[in-house]
Amino acid sequence: MLCTAGSFYAQENLLHKNQKHLQELYAKYSKDLKKQHKVARSAGIPPNPYNEEDYKRTMDPVTGENGFYKLAALNQEIAQGRYAPTKQMSFITGSGSSTGKIVNEPWIERGPYSVGGRTRAIMYDPNDPAGKRVFAGGVSGGLWVNQDPSVSTNEWTPLSTFWANTSVSCIAYDPNNPQTLYVGTGEAPTADAIGSGIWKSTDGGNTWTQIFTITPTYSGNVRSGNFYINDIKVRNNAGVSEVYAGVSGNYNDGAFQGLAQAGLYKSTNGGTTFTKNTSLSAINTNTGTPSTTGYAIQQIEIGADNSVWVSTRSSRYSNIDSGGRILKSADGTTFSEVYNVGNSGARVNFTLSRTDANKVYAFMQGANSTSEPIRIARSTDGGTTWQATSDASPVITLPTAADTSIPANDFTRGQSFYDLIIATDPLDDNTVYIGGIDLYKSTDGCTTWSQISKWSNNNSMANLPVSQVHADQHEIVFNPFNNYATNQMMFGNDGGIYFAANKNTIATAGSFASRNTRYNVTQFYTAMLNPVKTPANEELLAGAQDNGSWWLYGVPQSNNFLTSQAATSGDGMYTEYDDQDNYEIASYVYNNHYLLTTGTYYLISSANRNAYGHFVNEIALDRINNVFYSYRSGLTLFRTGGLSATSTTFTNVTMTVGTAQTNEQVSWMKVSPYTTASTTLFVGTNLGRIFKVTNANTTSYTSSVLTAPAAGTISDIEFGASENEIIVTLSNYNLTSVFYSTDGGATWQNKEGNLPDMPVRTVLRNPDDANEVILGTEMGVWGTTNFLASSPTWASITGNIGNVRVTNLDYRPSTRTVLVSTYGRGAWTTQNTTVTLATGEVKSKKDGIRIYPNPSKGISHLRFGAAEYSSVDISIFDASGRLVYTKKNVKSDEEFGQRLTPGNYVLKAEANGKTVYSGNYLVLGKVNDDGDDD
Repeated sequence: MLCTAGSFYAQENLLHKNQKHLQELYAKYSKDLKKQHKVARSAGIPPNPYNEEDYKRTMDPVTGENGFYKLAALNQEIAQGRYAPTKQMSFITGSGSSTGKIVNEPWIERGPYSVGGRTRAIMYDPNDPAGKRVFAGGVSGGLWVNQDPSVSTNEWTPLSTFWANTSVSCIAYDPNNPQTLYVGTGEAPTADAIGSGIWKSTDGGNTWTQIFTITPTYSGNVRSGNFYINDIKVRNNAGVSEVYAGVSGNYNDGAFQGLAQAGLYKSTNGGTTFTKNTSLSAINTNTGTPSTTGYAIQQIEIGADNSVWVSTRSSRYSNIDSGGRILKSADGTTFSEVYNVGNSGARVNFTLSRTDANKVYAFMQGANSTSEPIRIARSTDGGTTWQATSDASPVITLPTAADTSIPANDFTRGQSFYDLIIATDPLDDNTVYIGGIDLYKSTDGCTTWSQISKWSNNNSMANLPVSQVHADQHEIVFNPFNNYATNQMMFGNDGGIYFAANKNTIATAGSFASRNTRYNVTQFYTAMLNPVKTPANEELLAGAQDNGSWWLYGVPQSNNFLTSQAATSGDGMYTEYDDQDNYEIASYVYNNHYLLTTGTYYLISSANRNAYGHFVNEIALDRINNVFYSYRSGLTLFRTGGLSATSTTFTNVTMTVGTAQTNEQVSWMKVSPYTTASTTLFVGTNLGRIFKVTNANTTSYTSSVLTAPAAGTISDIEFGASENEIIVTLSNYNLTSVFYSTDGGATWQNKEGNLPDMPVRTVLRNPDDANEVILGTEMGVWGTTNFLASSPTWASITGNIGNVRVTNLDYRPSTRTVLVSTYGRGAWTTQNTTVTLATGEVKSKKDGIRIYPNPSKGISHLRFGAAEYSSVDISIFDASGRLVYTKKNVKSDEEFGQRLTPGNYVLKAEANGKTVYSGNYLVLGKVNDDGDDD
């Protein structure tokens, strides 16, 4: 969008028109959300603020739709090499080898090494005759395998980087051909991750093909497609492999996703075609007649007599009576209802006896969320009659949690829509395992229960002599090897994967063990490098979904992972470091921000902190002046000054950076590193506007609005060699995503080039080569070596990180370290340990450029050939990457510099916008200034 004067007003008019349209889309989306929150509350489902906000930031600004479905095709194009790099980037070229790499790429996985993440799919590999190999699928991070999780040191490895951006919900194999595997995608309980249909492997999991997909189409806010595959089972029917898929919809990304496609599907040709069971149609409560919308299928099981059982969950259409049911079929076609809880919003899970075709246990959301939030039921006659915890004189009972914060009538603590699992022992159908927040076991058919795990030692649980297991249970699996005689069990929950070596002693302390070794499916909202550390003794601070904020630190282990230590609990959001690491900042939801010092932390935020900001709330830190900024509402911020290592109380001041337009909100903030005496703060919005706030740390701050590059969501603002060089990214589909300004935001150049249509979330420029820029996108890391060209060529350089959502890029100039944080594959780094010089542009000392003296006290000279350029611009950065000195138009042999604190610095010289020298600059306390530097 580099405009001439004649086209300026036309561009401005178009921009205002597009902004107006975005405002209308936001208004419609907010209205739809209110309706959906009402429906969700009736089903006991809380709002999902992160994904709701993310939809707004990625929606197509023309149609209001989301283009996530396009990524499967892009995945294939990347795999086929369409976007393969043709030139190595010096920015990410590491030296040495990485023994822990999965494929030969420059990125090094830093962790966390054993934290794990939400897991709903676990399956023992039927092709392993020893019965040890296990598959597991993360809600993010894709499909993984462990050769023997009974060994604590055995690592999980991803099957392929292809899976990194895939939400795995279920996995099954063909009993007639165990080499054939099926994986279902999309997490319906939270609508957190839209899936991509079913993936099939015919070689035991080595290669995969996408099947059972519908090309998405929109009609208003209704979108068609198979986005939530809750379960897959394969039945051997007289030698014919019948594949059953349970599909539901949900509300996500501003639309009803796949609700009309909900139902039970069947294939008899290996998934080439699927047929929807039209007899399993939900009732339209407005008309009282069957709807074309099928039941939302929650679970499928094959009985001991080869019958097919299914259960249902709620539809997000308020007039569709879907949930609360169990249905049964002898032939897999004609089903009869055998149970109905009487709540159309109820999710039902169940388990069948492997030895008695008539015995079934069910665990479900109850009749309502107050008097009966959950229910357990049992049938011993194939579903003809039932006993339930809701009976007037119940024979079976609910488990009672030892946790005093959990009510007696609901051991899921209001989360039955989310954590709800039940399984019966394959060898003893009177033994039943059940999970909500914690796990419980019954040996008398659900008549009595004992608690077998605890999520913490809080709330009177310290004296409970059972294993500590992460909360929120989603999966229970028995090792089928040798007819289940091993007694081994696996459990999936929000903390990843847990292993029990002996189910007979499972109610004792130490009977469970975490099995998250290298199961790195952690969803980081962000991560930041400690500015004063080095790769030899590294540290970064990252905020994780549902797993708090984590320090990854220390001397890298032999596999290159760093040591993990929890900083804060709950959800971990944005993080920051002081320039000298005197303190760090971690965040919880909304305006809960914490200043961390050695061994303790203090709440920075003001009162009513949950009433302001976004769920994942934008922050910025002036590292030099120790001033903290966080988003409040509209175009207002909270400003907190006086941060230090000894700060314990804080004063929050409200500041307004501009007049907010309708539905306008802050989407990103960035402190300029080039203004050191005060704060110059850049603020981007969801309408594409950018504000420059000078003296932002004072009461006399001044705000000016820059020319908007486009009407969309500003996702990142970064700087080049000066405050005039600005790179801006936008995260919307169907929008130019990368812009560059050389005049402080007065005009913008389109740098989209060949970049595919996907959200761009973060950007980083090589400070030693203006042509090298990397992007963090919805599909991993991308880079270019010709950014200054009119149309840059972008390539996928994500390597072993995989095609996963990248949430932040950070850089430490003193060690040339690049950090990548991902939403599903943890944190990664790379380092260029050599001086980065652009080919044909940069001279080294032996080619005629020399600094003298070096070492110095901070005062030096630069000698160069004046024939090529008459002067250079000098910049000096300290070990934290902070700009400490700059001088323009320095001539050859002219003195520059100032007294600096002794230490290692980086000196850069530029001429005509290009780097001509970059190298180490050593400052000592006492130097013999002999006029030479060696």
